[in-house]
Amino acid sequence: MASIRRRTFMLLLAALPLSRVWAMSGFLYRPGLRAIQGSVKINGSPATEGMPVSWGDTVETGVKSSAVFVLGKDAFLLRENSRVQLGLEAASRFIRLQTGKLLSVFGPGEKTLETQAVTLGIRGTGCYLEAEGAGTYVCLCYGHAILTPKAAPEQMIEYKTMHHDKPYWVEGAQVRPGGVRNHTDAELTMLEALLGRKPPFSSSDQYRY
Repeated sequence: MASIRRRTFMLLLAALPLSRVWAMSGFLYRPGLRAIQGSVKINGSPATEGMPVSWGDTVETGVKSSAVFVLGKDAFLLRENSRVQLGLEAASRFIRLQTGKLLSVFGPGEKTLETQAVTLGIRGTGCYLEAEGAGTYVCLCYGHAILTPKAAPEQMIEYKTMHHDKPYWVEGAQVRPGGVRNHTDAELTMLEALLGRKPPFSSSDQYRY
């Protein structure tokens, strides 16, 4: 029952006007695990709502499980059977999706996302990744990205989108177009709202990246 209430709450949050979300005292900008469903672990140990999430951690979900978490000015939705490493090496930070599905929204600044198949350099972006064995699905939902297939760096693609314009499937040296799948505008809106923002497709305001 508690997990149903949490899912309902997150859906309601996505539907609220941003001014209403801003008015929720103490809700915005709170870091850590914001909502979980099913089995979620941080660094191999069972996690509960409200636990902190930090650079250097690994977050993973089990069957029929998911996790919503906030880290700095970024927010994430990790779907079931997924594992993401929030890497920290010297002064460098990166996000490595080892397996599964991850929807992310990012504040200003450059970030690096990785899977087995691809490196994605992004700036001011909402993006969705699916790591499936040797292949990776990439949807730049909005923002600016440099997509580099690890097996064929010479096929690097730099592009910008405002609304899911150019999804790709990358496997080995092959890069081919893919349709939008398994993520929604409502989920992007929910993640941005956790940080007091809204995605560019929800407003005529200019989105900077």
